[in-house]
Amino acid sequence: MLVQLPNGLLDGSDLFNYVEIDELRGKQQNYLADRELVVGNVGHIPKILTDLTLALQTKEGLKWGGNMEDAIQKLPSGDLETILLKIREKTYGDRFYFEAVCPHCEHKNKDLRINLNELELDVMSLEKMLDKSERVFKLPSGIECEIKPIFLRDIFEVIKITKNKQNELITSVLALSLKRLGDITKVTTDDVAKLSMKDIMGLKEKLEKVKLEGSIDTEIETSCTSCGKDFSTKLDVFDPGFFDPSKGSMSTPT
Repeated sequence: MLVQLPNGLLDGSDLFNYVEIDELRGKQQNYLADRELVVGNVGHIPKILTDLTLALQTKEGLKWGGNMEDAIQKLPSGDLETILLKIREKTYGDRFYFEAVCPHCEHKNKDLRINLNELELDVMSLEKMLDKSERVFKLPSGIECEIKPIFLRDIFEVIKITKNKQNELITSVLALSLKRLGDITKVTTDDVAKLSMKDIMGLKEKLEKVKLEGSIDTEIETSCTSCGKDFSTKLDVFDPGFFDPSKGSMSTPT
């Protein structure tokens, strides 16, 4: 299956924004059954992506000649989500069933269905990728900073922070979104912790407004079967349960 990516890998003047992918096989099922990889972690993700991303290529068909494991580390999260969704689709078909808890009445809605092949792709243009004007700005204190998309290594860090460093959650996540803070190019939690609240709020506001990467729309709009109110839920394609074959059947497990 050949899949378009919302961003792609820019190497010199070539943009490799199409991938050829394979389906899940027994080897990848072993990853999903390995508790050390999947419990409180996403260790299965780089293994599945490296195994099943067969080739990266340009729109014209020029194939990337580098190491695929390196390429996976350089793709932003929107591309990783797209590849994982398409691996699921190629393996089990486009039909996907899931559950979602209503935020209004806390009712668990079962057997909600979407078609994975209908999820909208929001592509980041090459011009937008190269334009840093919106990504570089000054905080209220006058410190210049540059923000960046989230990559695979950042996803691992977010999970570690959520699990082990709840007391540093806000500053840690903000640090992962910074490519540069003043003259600091390897921004840490301590660097962000020293910022004033005006700077923190200014940084948060900018991150909410600026489009840092293209994406695939995993926000699903639905209505509660109990209270009837509309709500949205996000598919978690990084969860090992996303590849559960029963989620393509008529009923989700209880």
